[in-house]
Amino acid sequence: MAELTAGAAVVDITPWLGISIAGLFNDRKAIDVNDPLHAKALVLKNEGEDPLVLLLLDLLAVTNEDAAAIKKRLQEQAGIPPERVLVAATHTHTGPTTQDIYGCKREEEYCRFMVTRAADCVRLALRRLRPAKLSWGRGQVTGVTYCRRYLMKNGMVRTNPGRGNPDVVRPVSPIDPDLGVLYVTERDSDTPIALVAQFALHYVGTDDARTISADYYAHFARQVGLFTGPECVVMLFNSTSGQINNVDITDPKQEDGHAQARKVAGMLAGEVQKVINHLALSKKATGDCLLKADCRQVMLPRKKITAADLELAREILSGRYKGAAERPLFSWEISPVSPSILKYFAEDAFFLAELPEELAAPVQVLRIGDSAWVGLPGEIFVEIGLTIKKDSPLADTFVIGLANGNMGYIATNKAYLEEGGYETFASRWSKVGPGSEGILCRTALEMLGRL
Repeated sequence: MAELTAGAAVVDITPWLGISIAGLFNDRKAIDVNDPLHAKALVLKNEGEDPLVLLLLDLLAVTNEDAAAIKKRLQEQAGIPPERVLVAATHTHTGPTTQDIYGCKREEEYCRFMVTRAADCVRLALRRLRPAKLSWGRGQVTGVTYCRRYLMKNGMVRTNPGRGNPDVVRPVSPIDPDLGVLYVTERDSDTPIALVAQFALHYVGTDDARTISADYYAHFARQVGLFTGPECVVMLFNSTSGQINNVDITDPKQEDGHAQARKVAGMLAGEVQKVINHLALSKKATGDCLLKADCRQVMLPRKKITAADLELAREILSGRYKGAAERPLFSWEISPVSPSILKYFAEDAFFLAELPEELAAPVQVLRIGDSAWVGLPGEIFVEIGLTIKKDSPLADTFVIGLANGNMGYIATNKAYLEEGGYETFASRWSKVGPGSEGILCRTALEMLGRL
């Protein structure tokens, strides 16, 4: 039997005050820190094989280029093949700007610092390898996630229509209540090494948008740590949550900020404890398991920008456009862009028009025992994750979004072609279009079949 070893580490990647914070429709400068941002790494290794790495960053997103730079450093410094490293962002909306978006400019100095620290985190985890065993399973958490896209009485789809909006008819997509868990302990003592979880929730929010925070992901880690112990590295990956949030539009008294983040984190932490207890009773932990990996670049179709779109964008940005924005204006619109943010999509039209018609995007699959972990590069619509899980040859398949890069929102064909809404608008954060759903699902399922 090959001896499984595991190591985990945490490294602080908190930025300095005054840094640009991304995640809203305006640039904010950090004035305080609620809780530190971290890089967290779990390394698994079978004797005689290359390590397998799960690396999580408390960031809104990590670019394709930064993910590749982290993997390159690890290959050069530790000999780890890039396809055996999964890098993902949590999607906190109170972290530094890592790519241009909505008036926020990428913080180049910070990104160089982050790449170095992220690679260091993995190298520290490598140094801490020790005999281990692991188990995996799933729970379910309901009552905390909601589709944020709603069919309205006028027949259009609107994102975040507001609490108590009388024109709401119904949500247009499901949620995914599954909570995936990977639990790693020392082989002989059962001392926890790492707890990896995965859940489809956009983010929750904080009390001050100008204050650095790891959001509910940090609350989750603290609460899970109460029963795993302070030495256990707790990681909560985001799943396919492109249109899934924590806002119940029917509840005018729903809390927000850190109070709500603690509540949601507590519900997930409680379910994790149930899963761990079930795994212990079922004696599923093993120190003998497959560790395989595959990563491929696929080509996704870029949204089409017409000459008429560019002319309209020039008029909007020059102030010459005097029409109404209550109706679709650009060729890619099905539902209209709000007038308050129209300028951002006008600016991004020129950026998109210069890109190739097809854009490279990574798809990754890790096999850990009889569980599979699929990494997709962006804010992926929940239906894509549900399809991959349903059709996977492995019953315990978990899908991670914002992995190995960020293509922005990747919606379903139905959303692009029939529904519209914010997530489908053409921008730097929403570069790809119809056809992407099928490419990601087919590729992931083919890779799962091979592994």
